[in-house]
Amino acid sequence: MRDHKPKVFTDVRTIILPTKFQYLTAGLSSTINSSWGGLAVAEYWPRINGSLTLQVHVGMMKLITSNVANGHTVIAARASSLLFAIVATIFGIILTKNLMDLASKRYVVEE
Repeated sequence: MRDHKPKVFTDVRTIILPTKFQYLTAGLSSTINSSWGGLAVAEYWPRINGSLTLQVHVGMMKLITSNVANGHTVIAARASSLLFAIVATIFGIILTKNLMDLASKRYVVEE
């Protein structure tokens, strides 16, 4: 008599991964996009301890946040527009588009 119980690896490969791949891709994209705020705080934190300011020497997020703090919003807007345009384009082309295409072509659950 043949055993019809599916194996764990087969379940993961044929059932779980196809149903979760789109959600994993969207979650990864959301996590990466939300890390910008943490990066801004890590590079420039004015008056962290009274009169002390925590800042790096060179950093795009430091340039943006320090210029906003000093009232130079035009410089900050130009820098942030350039940075976010480059990163969003690269991220969208390389990671999100390729993973979502793979998810829609290969990991589709049929009823």
